[in-house]
Amino acid sequence: MPQDDENKPIQTNIPPKTGESSWLTTPRFIRHVFDKFPLVTYPLNQLPSRRPTERNENTLFIFAREGDARRGVPSFNPSCLKWQTYLKLIGVDFVTVSSNNHASPTGSLPFMIPAVSGAKVTILDLVRPISSHKIQEWASKHCARTEPNDMRYEPYLSLLDHRIRNAWLHTLYLSASNFDAVARPLYILPATSSPPARLALSHTLQTAALQELTKASTSPVIDLDSLYRESDNAFSALSELLGGDDWFFGEAEPGLFDAGVFAYTHLLCEEEMDWKTEEERLGRGLRAGKWKNLVEHERRIFDRCYR
Repeated sequence: MPQDDENKPIQTNIPPKTGESSWLTTPRFIRHVFDKFPLVTYPLNQLPSRRPTERNENTLFIFAREGDARRGVPSFNPSCLKWQTYLKLIGVDFVTVSSNNHASPTGSLPFMIPAVSGAKVTILDLVRPISSHKIQEWASKHCARTEPNDMRYEPYLSLLDHRIRNAWLHTLYLSASNFDAVARPLYILPATSSPPARLALSHTLQTAALQELTKASTSPVIDLDSLYRESDNAFSALSELLGGDDWFFGEAEPGLFDAGVFAYTHLLCEEEMDWKTEEERLGRGLRAGKWKNLVEHERRIFDRCYR
């Protein structure tokens, strides 16, 4: 292209050619439609005059029965219970609301909507959620509590996140009697009244659990003896780590790790969960007193947070 082409004025007054069709030309019948129904751009709706300008309570959305959530009863979901307990342990005031993954803006529970107030509060401030992996960061701004700076922290945390969680998934979703007795009334029946939808949701949860366990296994066949042996070994390691201390890692006050252990030990020992013990191998050692200090640890946290 010659250099001076860039400086030529753009002609805007060229008359359109007539008698020629173009692919950019709107077909006549479509123009007639828009002639009858012209597009109108309306102004933005005003926010409701009675919109909330304050939300004085931090709100944690968890898996829980409706009445239980209002009373602050422990969640029946380990992940939700972990964060519910952690916030109580560090002294953050909040209320709990019963919810589910489909209603969560983050796609999973728990999530939190923090308290806001002031004349300049926007609608975004009222709905901006904090996902579970950011709750600790948010809480650190409201509490000076820090987690132990101990090199053993991550390896022991992996026992909870993998060995114990894997056994939990099998116990809850893939053990037929426990799925019917525990998972179905807690996760399936409250979600929908439609039998086909309940069947589909059951299939989805069980398939997801199976995929998680298969992914964690070196074999396409899940070795149940190995699965529960590893969870027993994990509880034994946690019991040894706790020893005669009140809290893990010898801390003066309980923290997130204590809340994570409690989330499993409480639910496995809770009679209202209605576990079918003939198939419930995960909590058998706890209930039999094999790891007495873990049960005592569970009682200390329960008494502190939920009495």
